[in-house]
Amino acid sequence: MPADNLILVGFMGAGKSVVGRLLAHRLGRCFVETDDMIVAREARSIPEIFRAEGEERFRQLETEALEALTLKSGDVIATGGGLPCREGRMEALRALGTVVWLAGDLADLCERAGRSGDRPMLARRTVEELRALYRAREPFYRRAHIVVDTGGLGPDQVVARVLAALRGTHAERV
Repeated sequence: MPADNLILVGFMGAGKSVVGRLLAHRLGRCFVETDDMIVAREARSIPEIFRAEGEERFRQLETEALEALTLKSGDVIATGGGLPCREGRMEALRALGTVVWLAGDLADLCERAGRSGDRPMLARRTVEELRALYRAREPFYRRAHIVVDTGGLGPDQVVARVLAALRGTHAERV
């Protein structure tokens, strides 16, 4: 029996943090963000971790955060965009609860991500490099239980779609 967490995955700029907070509020659950777990544990920002130790160290810290999530129950969890994108990680997330992929148009996602601060995975990359990164991550995201297309939707509308999809999914399981 999988745990009863709700896990949001998707590319940077998909709205995992904003939608996750709103969902947690609507459902009366705690909100957990894997990037925040890493920042708290390391006592420095993600860009600082990337600059000082590189992406590979950050991915190792994500693995540790993923292991810590096994202690969570009934939470809404937002993952970093790359967290699910290593072998075995989507299966680990699926074991923790219902995984929802917040999908969207790459240009929209990148534009949104660019507005929200220092993103090491966005910095100094060409459009072609970002397209390749998205294509590499997509097969992992596709393993989610539910896909919600966020195109043209505001956060409240995305929350409504996620909740409707969850109702449909749980009805099918009964």
